[in-house]
Amino acid sequence: MGLGFIKKIFSVSEYSEKRNIIYIFGFKLKFPKRRFFKLRKESPYYYYKKNNIDITTLPPAEGQTREVQLANLAMLVEFDKICKQNNIHYWLDGGTLLGAIRHKGFIPWDDDIDLGMFRDDFEKITDVLANNTVNSELYIKNFKTYKKVCHKRNPYLFLDLFPVDAYGEIMSVEEQIEETKKIKKISDEFHKNDHYIKDFSEQIVKCRELRKEILVNKLPEDVTKTQYVWGLDFNHGWNNWFTNYDVYFPFKTIEFEGREFPCMNKPENYTQRLYGNYMAYPSKISLGHSAFLEFSEEEKNVMKELIKKLG
Repeated sequence: MGLGFIKKIFSVSEYSEKRNIIYIFGFKLKFPKRRFFKLRKESPYYYYKKNNIDITTLPPAEGQTREVQLANLAMLVEFDKICKQNNIHYWLDGGTLLGAIRHKGFIPWDDDIDLGMFRDDFEKITDVLANNTVNSELYIKNFKTYKKVCHKRNPYLFLDLFPVDAYGEIMSVEEQIEETKKIKKISDEFHKNDHYIKDFSEQIVKCRELRKEILVNKLPEDVTKTQYVWGLDFNHGWNNWFTNYDVYFPFKTIEFEGREFPCMNKPENYTQRLYGNYMAYPSKISLGHSAFLEFSEEEKNVMKELIKKLG
């Protein structure tokens, strides 16, 4: 039996900085590298979960994870100023919103920041950040279906920006789920040959064409009768992509790490739909993106500079 044959039925390769991947008879299995597996098991959050300690009483992160959290928070503070100066609207979303509700700050084992933004502002934000006077080291990194607010001297610091599209057509929850299935089917068909597209600008144009196809003649004159849908060009994992007008509006603020940031009108309603019982421990505790990274001295200095700005 040759080595080539063995590799076809079983092989191990690097998947990411933290994980390897095993291929067995065509099946893929991701698993943490030994060093990261050991560090993950040493995390106190596994102990807290095992002993059913009230999740709202957990202490904040420590060490490098906390430093990354605070550096990202400082970037959020500066991003907030830029948005206010330029009449750009955004809000805390995803895990960041969950952290604000449950911990009044970061989820202790998470270090990134998730933000939502309506499509019009989402399309403007790249140019706005390129011309801002608050911090010239912040810039937008564009991906096909979302954006990141990044720092020029530390690539591991970022804010994730996710678009939301206006949809119209008030529907029941059951109808929303069925409509989501239709959108997914259209999107999958639209993107099935994307691997042949190498030019990024061509990908962006294709996504815009997809949105036009799905959104045509959807918007009512009365905006209060509009529903919103997560960015149509991204294949979200949830079975219902829709959010009612009154869940978003009127917007308010919410406390996050001792500061106030924009928040939707009914954050608990939204978070319940995303996470179910969001006051319980998740089935899997995934440590933050930067928990195991080794930063250069320059990258560490950037974090110190940003954290110092928080006062």
